[in-house]
Amino acid sequence: MEGKAVHALFGAATPCSSTKAMTGHTLGAAAACEAAFLWLTLHPEYNHDGRLPPHIWDGEADPSIPPLALADVGMRLPNDLRRVAMLSNSFAFGGSNVALVLAR
Repeated sequence: MEGKAVHALFGAATPCSSTKAMTGHTLGAAAACEAAFLWLTLHPEYNHDGRLPPHIWDGEADPSIPPLALADVGMRLPNDLRRVAMLSNSFAFGGSNVALVLAR
């Protein structure tokens, strides 16, 4: 459902990533970890190359999920960095869902 919702709202061209493969399943701390990834990605002093967090996965796409632009290692933010926003969706157990947007 998460992939379907992201695809329906943003289409197939918006870069997407999940950082769970880099952090493990942090349960209640997942949203805080994602917020840290967003902040670090958007901060030019700590991410001067504008690299996106890569989506690390086994490469086996589920045919029931619409195509998403999964961020590869080395993928970067757009060149025009004056205005950029990133969204973190935290889909939790029992339907507790949060969307956090950070921008600069």
